[in-house]
Amino acid sequence: MAVFGVLALLCCGVFVLSLNRTRAAATRLHHAERTIRATLDRQGAALLHGDEAAWLSAVDPALTSQMTWLYANLRGLQVSGWIPRARKVTRKVKDGPAWTAEVQIRICFAAPTCTRTAETFVPLGDVISARTRWSVAGDRAVLMAFDQFSADGSVPWKQEPLDFAIGKRVVVAAPRGQPDTRPAEWLPAAERAAAVADRYALSDPRPGRYFLFLAGEKEWNDAVGTDREAAAFVDRTSESTAFAIVDATDFGTDFTDETLLRHELGHIATLLGTLDNQDEWAIEGMAEYIAYAGTPVKAYDLIGDARWQVSHTGWTGRLDLEWSTAPEERHGFYAMGFLAMRCLGETYGEPRLLAFFSEVVRKGEEPGTAAMSALGVPWEEAEATCEPKIQAWLRP
Repeated sequence: MAVFGVLALLCCGVFVLSLNRTRAAATRLHHAERTIRATLDRQGAALLHGDEAAWLSAVDPALTSQMTWLYANLRGLQVSGWIPRARKVTRKVKDGPAWTAEVQIRICFAAPTCTRTAETFVPLGDVISARTRWSVAGDRAVLMAFDQFSADGSVPWKQEPLDFAIGKRVVVAAPRGQPDTRPAEWLPAAERAAAVADRYALSDPRPGRYFLFLAGEKEWNDAVGTDREAAAFVDRTSESTAFAIVDATDFGTDFTDETLLRHELGHIATLLGTLDNQDEWAIEGMAEYIAYAGTPVKAYDLIGDARWQVSHTGWTGRLDLEWSTAPEERHGFYAMGFLAMRCLGETYGEPRLLAFFSEVVRKGEEPGTAAMSALGVPWEEAEATCEPKIQAWLRP
């Protein structure tokens, strides 16, 4: 019996020791998690207040260069929100006091608010995702490694230093040292284009600042391949952030093309706050409407493409044409979308046109449903009214 008693005491002692070790490990983990998260919060506060020294105060000197240009990029893009979280915090025993963690940080740009929502940590273009390593001692955590993953995107602000020109309504960015592409040269035309786009803004809140990225050869090929038909596009990385990407290579456009900039910033003004819209005829037509606001229809650059499209397809008056991605038809569809929007705007007025666009594109209503509430007439009547007007515009 005495033997069994001794064994029982030994087993009990081992259990208690194991339990104490488990509790101690859990306490260390909880402390490390809390310290890392507090450090990330302090970094965010420093970033938002423009305090670079405080931002770098918890960064190992070996990371200073990387974290300095990331700070500069975020400040250049008018960072307005930093919502971090740390997951899978794990101690690396062989590295002494080192801990690893997967970090996700939701970034907001030029927005009045940046709130936690169900989509806050969806890995979209305005979320930083990184595998990190920390040295934790007491209540201090020092960032030792910051290896980003899912760092792709049309604007490589997570990957490399950028140069900026910042205006009242537009931020122009480009890869640092990109030959023959200086953001400051693009800013005047971009500011004028933004003033036009602002008149058609439909999001609530309205765009804080428009972002224009000048893509070099590498950035353009990474984003769209070797397509040289397009000169620019808009990348909506979330409902609150959108970037206008311009092909600034020798094959692309130049800083005097205000019409192109109006088109792209017009997309942002009318689509910000939404994702995955499908009505290309209205989306591209409205962007062209904004681009050529005040320009006589006969002087529209793609009027010849519209004539070809009408002749090629035997057009009979339908405004909401099914979109085609065929290169030979691209300009014709853009032109027909413009003419549809121009006619609706001139016939029923811009306020009703914008209400119709909101119903169809932003809310997903069918034109037949939206026409009565927004335009005040059946869709068939609107098409019948516009068909002869468009035919008249197309006569040489």
